[in-house]
Amino acid sequence: MRRILAILLLISGCAFGQQSRHFTFHYAFSVRGIKPGQKVEIWFPQAHSDEFQEVKIASITSDLPLKQMREAKYGNRLYFVQAPKAAKDEYHFDVAYDVVRQERIGLAHDGLQPHLVKASQREANQYLGPDKLVPVTGRLADMAVPIVQGKNGTMEKARALYDYVFSTMRYDKTGTGWGRGDAEWACDSKRGNCTDFHSLFISMARSQGIPARFEIGFPLPANKDAGEIPGYHCWAEFYDPQNGWVPIDISEG
Repeated sequence: MRRILAILLLISGCAFGQQSRHFTFHYAFSVRGIKPGQKVEIWFPQAHSDEFQEVKIASITSDLPLKQMREAKYGNRLYFVQAPKAAKDEYHFDVAYDVVRQERIGLAHDGLQPHLVKASQREANQYLGPDKLVPVTGRLADMAVPIVQGKNGTMEKARALYDYVFSTMRYDKTGTGWGRGDAEWACDSKRGNCTDFHSLFISMARSQGIPARFEIGFPLPANKDAGEIPGYHCWAEFYDPQNGWVPIDISEG
């Protein structure tokens, strides 16, 4: 089927000091261009609570019945909707979340202590293997070896890989190929969006025995109480036994 997503992301609320923010977040979109009688299947993510945010569903508006699902590998929650034979050429969806977001400090600085997020050995090992577009052996692994040579410990090695990606990649969404998280494409083209930056870092980090994982969310304006967010943003985390999961954002570095 032909699917065109028109995503409208709205945020409203206020900040309570520098430690937390309380806001309402609308994840709204439309699926258009559907032919009469066409089969429709739609999946979209469900926001979840964690150590740094409490998420409650305030309301749901949907043109089709929603089914809650959970994918098996990482446990992410999602919504699924389907219509065996479409009765309309356009369907609309809007999930409103009530969110309290806590500040997260990744590393100690200016007298502030980090929030340690520890992982079991099993969880850390889960983020050492390859993904479909993120290899951990081959050319990218060979390139990572001289980058981390002479570096001691996870933090120094991860910083060296961060600096390499930061200095060689440029944020550029022209043409095609970008935005897929294809680490080898990013390495060759030396450009892309946040997905490409961090896929390259994750590939190299994992190849050197550093657990690394992909994170995705939405950037909240620091100086606005309401407005529209044009799209998603992603970053990465790597795991250090002493510091726990350390968040990094190379494309916004």
